[in-house]
Amino acid sequence: MAEAIYEYASSFRPFDVEREVRRLVSEGVDPKLILELLRKALLNAYQLYRQGVYGLPHLSAMVTTFHMALEAMGDKFHPSENAPKVLMGTLGSIHYIGKDIIKCFYIAEGFNVLDLGENLLAEDFIKGIEFFKPHVVALSIFLTNVLNELEKIVSFLEEKELRREVKIIIGGAVANEHIARKYRVDGWGRDPGEAVKLVYEMLEKIGGEK
Repeated sequence: MAEAIYEYASSFRPFDVEREVRRLVSEGVDPKLILELLRKALLNAYQLYRQGVYGLPHLSAMVTTFHMALEAMGDKFHPSENAPKVLMGTLGSIHYIGKDIIKCFYIAEGFNVLDLGENLLAEDFIKGIEFFKPHVVALSIFLTNVLNELEKIVSFLEEKELRREVKIIIGGAVANEHIARKYRVDGWGRDPGEAVKLVYEMLEKIGGEK
């Protein structure tokens, strides 16, 4: 049964997940069902992390399991042509666990995601915006000394008159309401649930401003 994926993922058995995904794909099971079970396992792991039961190694193992499952799906997994596009990355530091967890949730939601990686500067995001043409730019920020880079990204979008078509959301240790207002970003969040909700809110804003 497909539900075995949730059990395997939740007990950190990535190779069992990979084998089960290959079996289900060969039998024609809808990839959306597989993604939903993986999403539930991710959410459970994150909640246990917030409760202090799990540590960062557990989250890292869950991210690895998720990506192994995606690879096992092969060409059966791909976002739809009109899927919302999210550009993401960590600004100015090498923190990645939180970003990678959020990325998994975005993929499970069906978004078209381009992850630029870590330790990025404004110019990296600007190039990504020009190339990928995202609906939402999601930045993970952990250090206050890179907020000037955030300002550069926002200023670029303003100068190019793209603020209506491209929304910016932030997360990470530095993200809060004050920073969001000061740097003119469109939203901020603390956890995966808020991060997913924010993208939908941004898409509604884009639709309403057109």
